[in-house]
Order: sequence, then structure tokens, then C-alpha cells
Amino acid sequence: MISIRTKLSLWLSGLVIITTFVAIMIFESMLRQAFHDSIIARLEEDLQQVVLAVNFDDGEINIDSSQLSGFYKPVYSGRYYQLNVNDLELRSRSLWDQRLTIEPLTKGESRSWQAKGPQNHDIQLLSIGLSNADTNIKTTLTVAQDLSIGRQVFTQVYGTKLGVNLAMLLAMICGIYIVLRQSLKPINEMQQSLVKLREGEITALDIKHIPPELAPLATTYNDLLQYTSKQMERSRNNLGNLSHGLKTPLAVMQQQVEALGLKDPDAAIALQKQLDQVHKMIERKLAAARITGDMLPAAQMQLPKDLLDLSQTLDKVHQAKQIKCEFEIPETIARLPIHREDGMELIGNLLDNAYKWASSRVYVSATNNKGQLNLIIEDDGPGVATEQLTQLTNRGKRLDEATMGHGLGLSIVKDIAEQYEMSLSFEHSEKLGGLKVQLGFVEA
Repeated sequence: MISIRTKLSLWLSGLVIITTFVAIMIFESMLRQAFHDSIIARLEEDLQQVVLAVNFDDGEINIDSSQLSGFYKPVYSGRYYQLNVNDLELRSRSLWDQRLTIEPLTKGESRSWQAKGPQNHDIQLLSIGLSNADTNIKTTLTVAQDLSIGRQVFTQVYGTKLGVNLAMLLAMICGIYIVLRQSLKPINEMQQSLVKLREGEITALDIKHIPPELAPLATTYNDLLQYTSKQMERSRNNLGNLSHGLKTPLAVMQQQVEALGLKDPDAAIALQKQLDQVHKMIERKLAAARITGDMLPAAQMQLPKDLLDLSQTLDKVHQAKQIKCEFEIPETIARLPIHREDGMELIGNLLDNAYKWASSRVYVSATNNKGQLNLIIEDDGPGVATEQLTQLTNRGKRLDEATMGHGLGLSIVKDIAEQYEMSLSFEHSEKLGGLKVQLGFVEA
């Protein structure tokens, strides 16, 4: 999913780019039209000047060059005129040996067009049809101007304008990025606050440092947190009260079962089994109530910090064996969904057992597979026979009487695992050859 900042940046940048290029095209068209109009206006002035210089004397036609601008004298100066009378042509000195191809026009008729002129340059031409009432002579007068110099000026002006527009476009895109970054900075700060909230560093969002647009959302979120906390506390208290309230009736039933044992031992044994199951269920629900009420991220077991603390402690306890404990914990797994105290006891027992039996290496790894967190502890010790793996969690059961301990560690591990409804399995380690213990957590 594309972020809001990226989407706004793309849309605004695209809008600015399109607008800028449309403006450049419009400016180019207007500038080109203005350039053309200025050329035509100058040619009209030149045309009027040449018309005034044309003389009809005794059937002869001549042009008084003294009345004309000096631009017509230098060869190929860029400004030209030509007067066509039947087969006669009167040309400006600037045309030298070149001639303009002109179509005869009637009196008052005019024509404007572009063509190739001297030195194969593009020229703008303007013609007008003339006649003399006395001599009845019809002529066509044409003035022309070289477009190369004007086009150079046009290119310079347009190029400068284009460069300025592109620089402004780049500045606007940078401005859009900076403005959006600063405008959305409160959202990033709010995101960081949510991370702190998840980590347990804070208990609510600080409304004072949140923009007015986001304040209602933050207030609603805080209200929701408070409501959820109260609901969890109420459910926890109700469950605890219910569990404690059942203890008295169960105690009475226990007495009745003991009395029944004197008369009907079989029935008493059957009822005692059911009472034991009820007692265990109550204990589990009380533990679940504690977990539900206190399971904040900050109270969870941190990885790999807590595991390193355990290994450092066990290194000192088993320093005579010189055990090397290796860890492979992905950075994406920062905690285990278990209370730190319970986790230290559970994993501490498993690591202590691995240290006791390992020859030189203990390997701890963690994986995350579709929301299922797995913690694996392996050692390079002698391992356990396949038929004895299922007996490891029996309370007080010890497979090697020569090893120090009371045989209660793995049973405690089993009890804590059951409280948190996590999977616990014992296998042979293919990596190190000893025992492999795998804990499966359902990620919160």
C-alpha cells in the first residue's frame, strides 16, 4: 500500500509538472505570435516608406533611395525591397544579384508569406499592389526581412524563459516534498508514540503535542485503551471472584468424597478424579486471569537481552565445563509473548538442563512462521532415548540419578507451558546430536 506522503508527492508533483509544461507551451506560442506580429508591423512601416519613395515621372518609375533607411544599402543586410513593373524589377542594393520571386497583385491587394531568400535564409515577405492614375501603370511592391537574427533573439528569450521555468519547477517539487514532510511529521511522531505505547513505555497518547486534526483520533484511541483496560480488569476480577467462590463448595464436596470413601471406595475415587480436574481448571483460569490483566509488551521477555543474561549467569554456574552458548535470533523477533518472570523460569530451566548435559556447545535459535514463534534449545550432550522423551516432564522424574537436582525443573516447564497454552516438544538434535527442546508460542 502506497503511503499518503508518497501519493500526495506524486500527485502534486505531476500536477505542477503538467501545469508548468502547459504554461511553457502557451508562452512559446504567444512569444512566437508576438515575434511574427512585430515582423509584420515593421514590414508594413517599411512598405509605407518605400511607397513614399516611388516616383512616376513621364512614364518612368524610380525609387528615391535618399528617402529610404540605410538598412537597404549593405549587401545582404537582411532588409530588402523589390518593385515589379511588368518585366522590370527595381531592387534594393542589399539584394545584390538576388531576386525575389513575386506574384503580381492588383491595386490594393496584399500578400504575406515566408520563403527562402538571399544566402538561403528564411525571410518574411509582404507585397502590395500599386497603380498610378496618370500613367495607368500597375506595379507590385514587396518588402522582406531576414528571420535568422530575429529567430536567434527568439531562441535566446525562449531558452532563458525555459531555464527559469525548469528551475522553478525543480524548486516547487522540492518545496512540495519539504512541505509534505513537515506537514506529516506529526503523524510520524504519533506513529512513534504508538510504538512506545505498544512497548509499554507510555500508557496513553499525549494529546497536547498532537495537531488539532489528529486530536479527536488520539482522544478516541485513549478512550478505547481506557475502556479496554477496565473491561480486562473487570473480567479478571470476575473470573478471580468466581474461582475463589468455588473453593468453598469444592472444599465441602471434598469432605463428602472423603466420607464416601469409607462406604463406597470406587465411587469416591471417581468423584475425586473429577474434583482434581475442577481444581486444576480453577488454577489454570486464575493463571489466565493474571496473564490477561498484566500481559503488557514491556512486561514480556525481551530478545535477545534476557537470553544473554541467562547464558551469562549459567556460564558462571557451569564455568568448570567451558560451555559455548550460541544464539541465532532474527531482528524481527524482539520479544516472547510470556511474562518475563515466567519466561526466565521456563527458559532458565531448559538452558540449565542443556548446560548440565552439554559437552561443549549449546545452541539457541528462534523462528517465526506465520505468527507461530518457535524457540529451540539444543545441546551436544548424550541426548535421551526415544522411549524416555515422554517421561521428561513427569514431576520428580530423573533419568540419571547421578546428576544433581530434584527432577522438578522440566515439570515446572510443563506447568508454565500449559498456563500459556504453548506447545512443548522434546526431540533428538540433528544439528548437535544431543537433546532438542522446542517451545511454540502463539504471537500476540
